[in-house]
Amino acid sequence: MDQHKSHVARMAKRRAHKPLNLHEVLKILTTAIREAERLLLEADDGDHDLTLRAIHALGQVAGQYCKLLETGELEARLAELEAKMAGQAA
Repeated sequence: MDQHKSHVARMAKRRAHKPLNLHEVLKILTTAIREAERLLLEADDGDHDLTLRAIHALGQVAGQYCKLLETGELEARLAELEAKMAGQAA
């Protein structure tokens, strides 16, 4: 288990020096959404603070996830249009 943690730490250190791409960010946000959902589903009925925090986290992360998906789709459409325009110009 310690070997796994040290591997994760090394990978995080390597990534710290280069920006994440859209796919990597979406993967991280997906993990965050699933974790917040797990906390919400496992919260005791009386633990209103945890429930509200999980709901807030889900709302925040889901909003960012949607924005990134939209950005990715727009980038793909733009790249397709640019490719078509380049083909017509040739």
